[in-house]
Amino acid sequence: MLGRVRTDTTIRVIHVEDDSAFADLTASYLDRLDPRFEHQSTRTIADAKRRFEAGPVDAVVSDYDLPDGTGIDFLEDVRETDPELPFVLFTGKGSEEVASEAISAGVTDYLQKRGSTDQYEVLINRIRNAVDHHRLSEHVERSVAALEAASEPIAILDSDGTYLFANDPYASVYGVEVGELVGTHWEEFYPDDEIERFSHTVLPSVSDDGHWTGEATVETPDGCRIREQLSLTHTTDGGHVCIIRGTEQIRES
Repeated sequence: MLGRVRTDTTIRVIHVEDDSAFADLTASYLDRLDPRFEHQSTRTIADAKRRFEAGPVDAVVSDYDLPDGTGIDFLEDVRETDPELPFVLFTGKGSEEVASEAISAGVTDYLQKRGSTDQYEVLINRIRNAVDHHRLSEHVERSVAALEAASEPIAILDSDGTYLFANDPYASVYGVEVGELVGTHWEEFYPDDEIERFSHTVLPSVSDDGHWTGEATVETPDGCRIREQLSLTHTTDGGHVCIIRGTEQIRES
């Protein structure tokens, strides 16, 4: 099944090329320059579609002129299934019109065939970079989806203290929508004494120790005060992940 999660480092490539000698030469360079590549060569779009649908596939490399259509035709088919899958148009047909058509169809990269052997190193680097970026993007999307679905209130803040992410349970504690919370600074929801405590004691502790657990008092936009049990974890970019373990409304005496 295409798009399924894998933990191996293999890069599975379909190469659509009707010149068998050029296809074999490209395959030999893929084998020689990076053993992670596992490639399948096809001559036609029809054959490439069958292999693509059988999957898994990490990237497609295609010529432009093919016996049953163009590389752009195949690109459009691929984009209907996977809008982000790395697709490199590797062709001797170089023109602004072809490049423009490829970009409009959502090509990842466009590379002209040349006589020098260093073109294969360039091709391999382009594929590798595109696949690494695609896998990272998929990982981030899965992580965000998991956080959004969590029943526990979770938020992520950057090194400046601005909310980068919050799920619905977290925003509801503060009496706002997620869209209102993301992009604001945490200080907007805390009284002055808590701002001072967090700025001078709690956050430096998170930075030094990597984590902190304790209580805090938050003020919602409607004037309510809530005592929350917080768990803060330092992130590599200097921000932190905030999880609210419990809440209790503070009653005015």
